[in-house]
Amino acid sequence: MLTNQDFIDLNTKVNTSCKSKARIFTLLTVPTILFAIIILGYLGHFPLKVEVHSVILIGFIYFIYLFFIRHNAYYVSCKFRTSYEELVFYLKEYINKNLLTIGDTTKANGSADDFLKDFTSNIRNTNFSSIASGIFPTLGILGTFISIAFSMPDFSSGTSSALEEEITLLLGGVGTAFYVSIYGIFLSIWWTFFEKFGMSRFEHDCFVIVENTKSFFWTKIDIESINIKSNIENFAKMTHIFEQLTSKDVLDNINSSIQKRADLLENILDKELTLSSKVNDNIANSEKLASIVDTLNTNIQAKIENFSEEKEIHSEYTKLLNNNVKELNEALKNISSKNLELIYENIVKSIETMKNEMDRIGWRFNKELDEYDTKFSNKLENSLEAIDEETAKIIEDLKEFKEMQK
Repeated sequence: MLTNQDFIDLNTKVNTSCKSKARIFTLLTVPTILFAIIILGYLGHFPLKVEVHSVILIGFIYFIYLFFIRHNAYYVSCKFRTSYEELVFYLKEYINKNLLTIGDTTKANGSADDFLKDFTSNIRNTNFSSIASGIFPTLGILGTFISIAFSMPDFSSGTSSALEEEITLLLGGVGTAFYVSIYGIFLSIWWTFFEKFGMSRFEHDCFVIVENTKSFFWTKIDIESINIKSNIENFAKMTHIFEQLTSKDVLDNINSSIQKRADLLENILDKELTLSSKVNDNIANSEKLASIVDTLNTNIQAKIENFSEEKEIHSEYTKLLNNNVKELNEALKNISSKNLELIYENIVKSIETMKNEMDRIGWRFNKELDEYDTKFSNKLENSLEAIDEETAKIIEDLKEFKEMQK
């Protein structure tokens, strides 16, 4: 943020001593004296013949001059100097509002010329000042023609003496009419001289202000210099980074890292191939196991059918035994007790023999079922354990590959 202390150098170089009233007096001096001479000539106090219409027209031009005088650069330049404190206040505010930091430097993003243009836009009306130098001679010429029109006789006299008097009157009126043009042309020259003189002072003051405040504003050269400096620094950094990237150690590390990744990828591919072959082996074992299960089911079905057949045979034996028992009961009626005991013993032996045969058949059937369950369970457990081991290896390999990708 700028303070009043930053403008001390500017204060010592800008001339603020000026009197606006003195400037107005200077601008009015000669035109007023000339107008006074015209009036004195009309009143007869000055050896100059002036008609009343010329006095009125010159007075009208003088009044227009009084209206335009406050827009002359000679007066406005003085007014600009007297408003220096106000200018510094608004200039400081303008700079502080437009501060821009680039790198380590802070300046205003603007222009002192733009500020001065805005600040001086209300000091005077530039439209009036631009037409003033042309309107005075135009009014003078217009006044001349009006004076001639007023002094023009009707030339109605029939005698030569009367006509000479009218011509004399016309020439006298024309002579006074030219005073209006002379006065208008003089005001134009007078206005232009002080306009240029005032503009030169105003431009000098603006130049002093711009030169002494240019350190507060960013210029195109400053921005280009900072941009070039920044580009050079960035280029140097890029060069340093490129040198680091192209150094032998970095390239060796990159090649080593690429080689490690390639080896790891190759190892993973080998493990995947091994896993695929093991999965195929497990599939083949599963197919074999399925075929074995089918075979065992077929054998069990055959055993069940044999058991059914033996059951039917047993039923037939039971029927035969029942028939024999009936026949025996009928026969016992005619047999003695001794023969009866022998027959009973034979029957008991036959029953025990049948019972042993039935137990043997049941034992074989249960044994074959147990053997089938044991074999099937062992093979199934071995296959599941192999599949679990291979799955765990695949998961570990995928985790290692993922870590290497990071």
